[in-house]
Amino acid sequence: MRSDDRASDQLRPCSIEPGFITRALGSALIRTGDTRVICTASLEERAPGWLREGGWVTAQYAMLPGATTPRGRRDPGGRGKEIQRLIGRSLRASVDLSALVTPAGDSMSIVCDCDVIEADGGTRTASITGAFVALRIAVHRLLEQGKIAADPIRAAVAAVSVGLVRSGEGEPKAVLDLNYVEDSAAVVDLNVVGLDDGGLVEVQGTGEDGSFSRAQLDAMLDLAELGIGRLHAAQREVLGAR
Repeated sequence: MRSDDRASDQLRPCSIEPGFITRALGSALIRTGDTRVICTASLEERAPGWLREGGWVTAQYAMLPGATTPRGRRDPGGRGKEIQRLIGRSLRASVDLSALVTPAGDSMSIVCDCDVIEADGGTRTASITGAFVALRIAVHRLLEQGKIAADPIRAAVAAVSVGLVRSGEGEPKAVLDLNYVEDSAAVVDLNVVGLDDGGLVEVQGTGEDGSFSRAQLDAMLDLAELGIGRLHAAQREVLGAR
């Protein structure tokens, strides 16, 4: 039995509130269980100096000191920097960067900020799922304003955690969307990023307390595919409502 009585293939309650920050070009508040992340997308009318053509999408990630117990630090540290690189890679996989230019052909960047205000596991995956909603809203506004000529979004992207967790005696069981209690005790922890066309963007898997078999990996990926599909449905629902 799981710590919160969910079935092995059940997501935590998830909600996405688009337009949470009114001054941002695009924004969303995502809640997955007790994890909450504010995601914003902002325009920078320039691209990195090394970029020769097209535009760019990048991300920054931070956790408020009071998001965890005990209090965390404001400096994202190595873990935070690794997470924000993951978020950036995931979002870029959903975008045709060559189309992220002005009608005159000038490059631009969209920066997606993911600020965790409460953490209970799965902050990086929630950040990816919420940041895509903020990015989609931002791109829609750029199209409306005539700042870009064509829609650069190729597919939606979302992410979820899965893992092998022990419940009493016996072999660990594959479960979907780990909360902190499960994540901290998981035998294997896996983060999976996927597009709504079925493609995988990234699979991060670690044997925290032992190894795992190919069959166990397949079982976790099957659960991840199921969960990501449900998250894409949640994204479509809130974006369609706008």
